Amino acid sequence: MKKLNSNAQKLDSHLNSLYLNFSNFLKKNIKKSNFAIGVSGGPDSMCLAYLSRLYSDANKNKFNCLIVDHGVRKNSANEALKVKKELTKYKILSTIFKIKFNDKKNFHSEARDKRYDVMANFCKKKRLKYLVLAHHRDDQIENFYIRLSRGSGLTGLSPIKDRTKYKNVEFLRPFLNYGKQDLLKVAKSKFKFYVKDPSNFDDKYLRSRVRKLKNYLELEGLDHSRLLKTLNNLSSARDALDFYAKKAEKNFFKKNNKAIKISKGLFREPHEIIFRSLTNFLIRKQKYPPRAKGIERLIFDLSQNNKKKVTLAGYIFQNDHKFVTVTKEIRKKA
Repeated sequence: MKKLNSNAQKLDSHLNSLYLNFSNFLKKNIKKSNFAIGVSGGPDSMCLAYLSRLYSDANKNKFNCLIVDHGVRKNSANEALKVKKELTKYKILSTIFKIKFNDKKNFHSEARDKRYDVMANFCKKKRLKYLVLAHHRDDQIENFYIRLSRGSGLTGLSPIKDRTKYKNVEFLRPFLNYGKQDLLKVAKSKFKFYVKDPSNFDDKYLRSRVRKLKNYLELEGLDHSRLLKTLNNLSSARDALDFYAKKAEKNFFKKNNKAIKISKGLFREPHEIIFRSLTNFLIRKQKYPPRAKGIERLIFDLSQNNKKKVTLAGYIFQNDHKFVTVTKEIRKKA
């Protein structure tokens, strides 16, 4: 097997451009640190594996390839082994993880959560700070339509960020400006095998139905470039609100011994700032915040001038006229 061309000079113009952007993104975010990548076996993640090998060769760092077998299809274990074998052609070492499901009605949502958990836990065990994922422009657009159908607010409708933190592991997404077809070209040219997931076309899943709707809307003139402009505007609005929410946290949240004191002045701020400030506080030691309905109820209760005690997400909120005192809820062991 010929050694990979680390500076990508022999790649065609499309791949060369893709690799250059990928390389610049990783240099900016991880430099020469070791990292891990998530691989489902689909063409987008296979493209990620190939470009990661190029980057690894050029920068003398190591990366771990994490293959996740969802175990839903009969041939999934065999597919994972085939993916592993394909990657070895480029001397890419990989580890296969198998996950099980409890709720197949919410398959895509549970699959994402379990995937993230197993990969983040691996990174923590191996002391890797960075996990690179293959989310792309099509994922951005599909997420927007899914969340729009659920009545999501600004945060839910805003685009995926290219850098987020999960269990103290930095999740990096270098492909958000590229479509699936851009990544498919690389996978087809470099690998003989990649996974074709039939659930992507199964109408019993919302994401599959949304994917077909997206294609129809593109034919009607709502193409990705127009929608991405909307997503960018939503992102700017989200960032502005996050800025003021953090400012509100600094002004109104004060640590006092083992408790947090929240000035009632917070509840004179615009509602969205109150909501985001409390959400940021509640999510610090959890994967996800409580449901929006629970936070809305908390805001209503704490906005009143009474001495009512409220519990949410493992915290006790003791209301008063000037402050809300927040302490951890001590739950008795069964």
